[in-house]
Amino acid sequence: MATIDVAAIKAAHPIESVIERMTGQRIERNKICCPFHDDGSPSLHVYEDGGWKCFGCGLGGDVFSFVGYLRHGLQYDSSAHFIEIASSLGDLEITPQPARIAKPKPPKPQMNIGLDAVVGWHDNMPASRRAYWHSRGLTDQTISEFMLGFDGQRYTIPSLYRLQPFGVKRRKAADIDDGNEAKYTSLYGSRVGIFNSDTLLSAEYVVICEGEIDAMLLHQSGIRAVSSTGGAGSWKDAWAQFFTHIERVFVLYDNDEPGRLGAKKIQASIRRAQVLTLPEGVKDVGELFEKSADAVDWVRHTMGSGG
Repeated sequence: MATIDVAAIKAAHPIESVIERMTGQRIERNKICCPFHDDGSPSLHVYEDGGWKCFGCGLGGDVFSFVGYLRHGLQYDSSAHFIEIASSLGDLEITPQPARIAKPKPPKPQMNIGLDAVVGWHDNMPASRRAYWHSRGLTDQTISEFMLGFDGQRYTIPSLYRLQPFGVKRRKAADIDDGNEAKYTSLYGSRVGIFNSDTLLSAEYVVICEGEIDAMLLHQSGIRAVSSTGGAGSWKDAWAQFFTHIERVFVLYDNDEPGRLGAKKIQASIRRAQVLTLPEGVKDVGELFEKSADAVDWVRHTMGSGG
């Protein structure tokens, strides 16, 4: 009985050559049009570590899963089809082993709020509540673009991917006692992810901020920016793959200990990332824009000088 050497198969069949051979496309700037859905612009990203991810349909994995999805579509099952795929890639004679039955895992909570609710909170937001977003330095265009709203008790910041919400953060209103002293809460089932992730699809550079409002302030100023929806320490190493194709990555976190630790965590995950340090006495990007009329120039200059 032959042993499946996964590493050897991957080394002999680089993901780039497999994708180009099986799709008939040429990978340009680490991207191709995804073969698994109707993709009008390149949404499938190919990474140096042998992985791939489509930002359109959400599929991703390694060379085995790519071949598996091409052959079996959404019926592809890594455990059921692994030997078949490995045999075809490695040309091995393998005696199938009995399949292991995985223990069932409890389902993850799903957010039961859809796009209609997010749009309703935005469209029905009173002018007095819209004024809060203005006080944070956000323009009407930005408020509309990110569908910021008010749900009757708290201000809402939805996290969207291709206009589908995967999380909603709720900011406490100073004049309403909702029984929860926490400044920020999230709707049940919200997932921690990358806020404004759509900007990553075609970015040549990006600034990773600590908070959503920081990212929106930079975005409306013409600077590509994203943030984690979970705060300073919530960065996940798995997210590094979404930045592989981006030439320049900057980190602009808050000027405090959690911010500095969070920035180091990102830099350890994306080694080419450059950490930018806010001026002394400025706690975050929001305060930078409040205190300085030249905030945008400062960010661009600091990016150009590398910190």
